[in-house]
Amino acid sequence: MMENLAPAGNREALERAVAAGADAVYLGCAAFNARAGAGNFDEPALRDAVRFCHLHGVRVHVTVNILVKDRELEDLRALLRQLNGIGVDAILVQDLGVLREARRCFPGLTLHASTQMSLHNRTGADWAARNGLRRVVLARECSLDEIRLAAQGQAEIEIFGHGAQCVCVSGQCLFSSMVGGRSGNRGRCAQPCRLPYVFDGRRGAWLSPRDVCLRGHLREAEAAGACSVKLEGRLKRPEYVATVTASYRRGLDGEPETPGERQGLLQIFQRGGFMDGYALGCEDAGVIDPERVNHGGVPLGVVTGVRRGLADLRVEDTLHDGDQLRLETAHGDYEARYSGPEVPAGGRASLRLREEEAGGIRAGDPVVRLADSAQLAAAMALPLPRIPVDMTLTARAGEPLTLTASAQGQTVTRAGEPVQPAERRALSEEEAVSRLCKLGETPFAPAACRVETANAFVPVSALNQLRRDTLAALEEAIIAARTPPLLPERPEDACVLPEGGLPTTVVFREAAQLAELPEGARAVWFPEDWRPEALEAGLAPLPEGVWLQLPTVCEEATLRGIHRFVLAHRARLGGVVLGSVGQLGLDWPLPFGAGPDVPVMNRRAAQFLFEAGCAFVTASPELNREELRVLLAGRPPILVPAFGRTRLMLLTHCPARTALGLRQGHAACALCDRGDPSSLRGKTLTDRTGAAYPLTRIRLPEGCRVALSNHLPTDLRAEVAREGWPQLWTLNAPLEGGSRTTGHWRRGVE
Repeated sequence: MMENLAPAGNREALERAVAAGADAVYLGCAAFNARAGAGNFDEPALRDAVRFCHLHGVRVHVTVNILVKDRELEDLRALLRQLNGIGVDAILVQDLGVLREARRCFPGLTLHASTQMSLHNRTGADWAARNGLRRVVLARECSLDEIRLAAQGQAEIEIFGHGAQCVCVSGQCLFSSMVGGRSGNRGRCAQPCRLPYVFDGRRGAWLSPRDVCLRGHLREAEAAGACSVKLEGRLKRPEYVATVTASYRRGLDGEPETPGERQGLLQIFQRGGFMDGYALGCEDAGVIDPERVNHGGVPLGVVTGVRRGLADLRVEDTLHDGDQLRLETAHGDYEARYSGPEVPAGGRASLRLREEEAGGIRAGDPVVRLADSAQLAAAMALPLPRIPVDMTLTARAGEPLTLTASAQGQTVTRAGEPVQPAERRALSEEEAVSRLCKLGETPFAPAACRVETANAFVPVSALNQLRRDTLAALEEAIIAARTPPLLPERPEDACVLPEGGLPTTVVFREAAQLAELPEGARAVWFPEDWRPEALEAGLAPLPEGVWLQLPTVCEEATLRGIHRFVLAHRARLGGVVLGSVGQLGLDWPLPFGAGPDVPVMNRRAAQFLFEAGCAFVTASPELNREELRVLLAGRPPILVPAFGRTRLMLLTHCPARTALGLRQGHAACALCDRGDPSSLRGKTLTDRTGAAYPLTRIRLPEGCRVALSNHLPTDLRAEVAREGWPQLWTLNAPLEGGSRTTGHWRRGVE
């Protein structure tokens, strides 16, 4: 059966997840995780949380899934040491340096590849398994067929099942970082995706996906080979965690989804209604809701009139005291909390209004319920599961008082003082059972209880103390049995990077751009169109020795086709530039390097890639000048992004198709090919400041990915040249003239 993997942003949410039937939880420490805004857990709280979960048979996965700077590596090792000692069940990693440190120094830690690692096909999953990662949290953009294919390998496959998802391919978003200095790759995302933009003259939230709900498709996901379904929500309230976890518990246990249950999921939180997700074929307008970025709520009724500071309502479902409502008017949304008696479906209620906002409300305005107080109360009232325990008490005069307790496959026995013979009334079996079964302050519930007694006098205090000691020992035995064994830490090795110069490396898309290459530069071709016939035609006019930059994300069949193309043209190509770390899983017949989509923020990550055979790697564009100096100490072959519009997002949906309302046919789309005026070509997203972010397609056989680039080109050519570092240019902007940015050269990122 698939694992029910629930979020736990704080202790209260953790307990709600366990009460609702989670098999495992994922949570973050106070540092080094991709949800810095969650409550998270310090060392004592985490230790206690792991003990609590292990006692209840729930596994704990800890997120260490951000990119780490060199100055943070010592603290990172201290955290890994702590997690190793606590006995967590797994850690999720993104950074290749973190992977290397964990794998080499802490062999007892089980490692999972975070979705931030951008693994998206069978080759990537197999590479992960060969590199010490037991599980891959597959990219959320994967189809059910790609999930099925990846699950045939050695890695466990975890998929995303419910809640909010990033619009950008995870691990590839620089939008928040470049526009505000808050890096999503370091847990600080400011969510620019939820803001309005103008596309083709129309204002909307073109980057805001609907929430995913796979509650009705769990059997399909399990049949495809997924071992775990992840529920989003480390930033959500505990009631949300309980409601969603309980629903998926029922689904995994084979219960069909009822209309009321679906309504409850919609009520607790959703944006734009639910979608089945990319796994079940959602595309474009089926993914994006450009109209609203906040909670959609559930329709409740209608305003029938307004009088003296009150709105009269007719409700179509039961209205509870304390419900949070939204009145959607022609002048905007008006939110208020209902206070009053419960009103049945079909009844009428009065909602008190703030005088200054009441003027825009009219009869006929829709009423939406944002929070159902009865639902929230029920979620918080879910009891924690009690552990059935069998107990056997032996109380015979002259022998030690003995209690044996068994639960969850563990048995402990504790003995007290010798039992005194009874002078008046001996301990009866019924009395002993009654005392033993008083387990109110423990996590246990009595199952079977046997008493063997003869002529025994047992003080109540002695029996109570023996019960407490025995059950405390049983708790420890259960926790110990469910905690991974502690393996000793291994010493770290030296961080030695190769030395060697690199030419200026220039990425271009069309043959005509070759004239812009500086003398002695290495030319790297990144085609717009990756369909086989287009690749052949695009390579024909290019000079020998050009390198091929691989796409960041593609299906397994596409990657294998590209590999065959490289094999067929290895005499003409100079090498390949990897678009994702998972592409290390193929045997490339030419030199290869790691491009900017394989993030290198620290020297250990660079070391990992050099040890894997990379001829060069590329520094993260999120590093500032001083951090780059640390990374490039000793002049290793590391390219520094020095020119071009930084790609801020890699999108799976097409804004042009979304604006047209298209929900199917993404793979076969020909709007751009035929020059349709409604196509993506030449289009931008324009923000509220007037900054226009260019959109360009990357045409794959399975359909387009869309690159959203920064509104200004980064130009660090002079600065990087003064440092003597090898440069990476991307020819997606004029080399001279116009406004420029120096990116993170001075400011860095949080």
